[in-house]
Amino acid sequence: MTGAGTTEGVRERWLPLAVVPAAALGVLVAVILARGETDPPDSGLRAVADLAAATTLGLGVVLLVGATSRHVDDARAWRAVVVTAATWCVTEAALLLRGAARSQGVVASDLTTAGFADYLGGVVGGRLGAAVVLITALLAAWAVAVVRTGADVSGVLVVVPVGVAVVMRPITGHLGQQAFGAPMIALHVLAASLWLGVLLALALTLRSRGGWAEMLPRYSRAAGWCVGVVVVTGVVAAAGRLGSVSALLVDGYGRLVLAKAALAVLLVAGGWWRRRTWVATIGDHRTAAPVSVRRAVAECALIAVAFGVASTLATTG
Repeated sequence: MTGAGTTEGVRERWLPLAVVPAAALGVLVAVILARGETDPPDSGLRAVADLAAATTLGLGVVLLVGATSRHVDDARAWRAVVVTAATWCVTEAALLLRGAARSQGVVASDLTTAGFADYLGGVVGGRLGAAVVLITALLAAWAVAVVRTGADVSGVLVVVPVGVAVVMRPITGHLGQQAFGAPMIALHVLAASLWLGVLLALALTLRSRGGWAEMLPRYSRAAGWCVGVVVVTGVVAAAGRLGSVSALLVDGYGRLVLAKAALAVLLVAGGWWRRRTWVATIGDHRTAAPVSVRRAVAECALIAVAFGVASTLATTG
């Protein structure tokens, strides 16, 4: 392999990490718009956890859907699951500690073992947060075992526990207390996670034109449904939380809803354009794999900005 080819290969492997600074940008913009009504450290941790969760779910879906495909590299996917599940576990543990400290009215460094135990045993958010940490830790350990043994394991063993863990924390928030709020927010979070996670998983695992030609159209069709669910549930949730149109401008939560809505419009327009240009021609096998990876990461980065805003929205008010 030439030096240029090696450099390009390394760039492809690291390119998906561009979603992290993109999400950080979303958090920064959201914190400015919220004007002191949110917790920046919690927002940052929440954004990283949400990115890791979405990517883990996406990898599970790719493993499941691509089980009969010669283009999906299972070993590469499971190695990525090790990293994303471990990252998710660590950030959820940090959020759990911060939540326990907040409930005791102290900083995390002053949290006692007894206070932490009280939070885990007496607060719903504590119990669910601990469950998420346990699920992600077990998944990371399981993925390590799969990588080391090379076992042929179905992606359903990723999709099911991750799907459960993804919705655990959101359904305990403000929206989850409303009538039909829990199922609505669960649908919203799952659809958004699939929208971002599957495309990012494709960027992490596909390295051939044939792979993109096979998997991208399938993703595109599913993504259309995900976008529809995200938009509808997001509008209903925002209407139930805000209560008035004026709150969109005078309330920090409302301003973040506007920012998220603007990003959604941009993403829908960009998705329509990509479908006409990239997806429509991918079956001709004329688009090189590195080009598809770059296009996928660019789209994922924009979605990640919306994730950063959404993560801040979840810690606002």
